[in-house]
Amino acid sequence: MAQAVIFDWFGTLAEWPHGSTSNYASVFLSHGYPVDPAVFDRHHTRWDGVDHAEHSVSREAYVAWTRQRLTQLTEDCGVAVSERETLIDALVEVDQRTSLVVFPDTAVVLATLRRRHMAIGVCSNWGWDLASALDATGVTPLVDVAVTSARAGYRKPHAGIYESVLAALGVAAHDAVFVGDSWKPDVLGPIGVGMRSVHICRSPGTASLPELVTGAYRVSDLHALLALGILDE
Repeated sequence: MAQAVIFDWFGTLAEWPHGSTSNYASVFLSHGYPVDPAVFDRHHTRWDGVDHAEHSVSREAYVAWTRQRLTQLTEDCGVAVSERETLIDALVEVDQRTSLVVFPDTAVVLATLRRRHMAIGVCSNWGWDLASALDATGVTPLVDVAVTSARAGYRKPHAGIYESVLAALGVAAHDAVFVGDSWKPDVLGPIGVGMRSVHICRSPGTASLPELVTGAYRVSDLHALLALGILDE
């Protein structure tokens, strides 16, 4: 029987209030730069799997690295050199002030898992202040451990971030199930360190899905996770 369930954050437990539209898109557009959404997708995944421990020694160091990455984004989007710092400031500010909302099934399922005496973790490629987002959405009392790439120094699917959350929860990989919406970071990465994984696809049929591999399962919502049976194996 599983001892712990570890969840990805964005796209799995929570989303932007306005749905899937990138916050960055509105910032660029307000500065006169309409950008193809695919550019933002590439930006957010470009550093997946990276060991960035040297940039995670402090919040200040991480913010400085974030600004370096945003500089690259503004270059990719054709922003004039004279406007880049202003736009980067706006991107940092929107990240800090934007509130997320949890999906309707999040609190119910987390509470159910807690009643089953399972340890609950969150493991996310996210910034320094995930704890604030958990507090704002009311999730904090339902989570035992939250690990972000910003603080861990590794981005999923690097093994280091999974090892960090497993150690914090005090469970072995084979006793944990990872749940997330991204294929490599939330399915293949966890399987690579010995966990089983559940791929949550909240909009089935909108895109072709990767074929499931050994140790992976797929659900359309978190309620289906409870009915899957994997937690009882």
